[in-house]
Amino acid sequence: MKSAALILLVLLIASIALAISFGATPLSWHAILGGDETARTILFRIRLPRVLLGALVGATLAVAGVTFQTLLRNPLADPFILGVSGGAAAGAATATAFGLAAYRGVVPAIAFAGACGATAAVFMLARRRDYVDPTRLLLSGLVLNAFFSAVILISFSLSKQSDLTAALRWMMGTLFGAGWSDVALLGVLLIVVIAALAFIANDLRMLAFGEDDARSRGVNVERVKWIGFGASSVVTGAAVAVSGIIGFVGLLVPHLIRLIWRRDFRFLLPLSALGGATLVVLADLLARVAVNASELPIGAFTALLGVPFFLSLLRRSR
Repeated sequence: MKSAALILLVLLIASIALAISFGATPLSWHAILGGDETARTILFRIRLPRVLLGALVGATLAVAGVTFQTLLRNPLADPFILGVSGGAAAGAATATAFGLAAYRGVVPAIAFAGACGATAAVFMLARRRDYVDPTRLLLSGLVLNAFFSAVILISFSLSKQSDLTAALRWMMGTLFGAGWSDVALLGVLLIVVIAALAFIANDLRMLAFGEDDARSRGVNVERVKWIGFGASSVVTGAAVAVSGIIGFVGLLVPHLIRLIWRRDFRFLLPLSALGGATLVVLADLLARVAVNASELPIGAFTALLGVPFFLSLLRRSR
């Protein structure tokens, strides 16, 4: 565990150093340390908050992914499977259609509200008396995602062309315009969620072997579900609100960690956080430097990695 965490931490630090150094305007560490005002402005106002936000988004999506896979006992589960991303995207698209994209911070706030509303709706649909059915949870997420797709298409058809460009960029995943307030908010939420999940980590480990087995060992299964799903969904909604839709991180990273290191949830949680942070930081770096004078969507790079991996998992689960 310690060696694995150390390896991933070194990879994350190296990725952050690379992401800070390269971009539309390459930065020289000699200039930064020498007190060059332009270099320091680019570093502290633009590059560093963006890189740190990317690391937090990646860690959030990976932590949510490993939690959902454990709770649903489904290796193909992903943070967006419960309609969280769909709800956030529908909220952002609706805000854009009403011309609210011109006001800074309004679209992310409405996107976060949409993510939380989608999560609440999925839980209400999946609830049977005092029991949350995992199968109904998955089906409810799929149905709501279809509904949200219709809302997004209608909203985009009603949006102004100037607002539509920014909305489409957000839908494809971007960290453009990241600020220290975004870093602080998501950082605090992620710390709270990791603490909550660490508190129930042993219960989640036993739940991975089946609900009946966990109940026989004295685990309050429904309480664990509410804490795990609720905490992961809320922090995923916050990540989607500040970065748009960056898919496959929550699917890809936990599986790679399981293949290379440990399967125990108590070890998967911190290792997945470090792995997810590294993946998104590198994906954002590629998005910025792959094409001159242009920025590609981060979600495209994570999808290029995630889709083949998803298909291989699908074949193995047959």
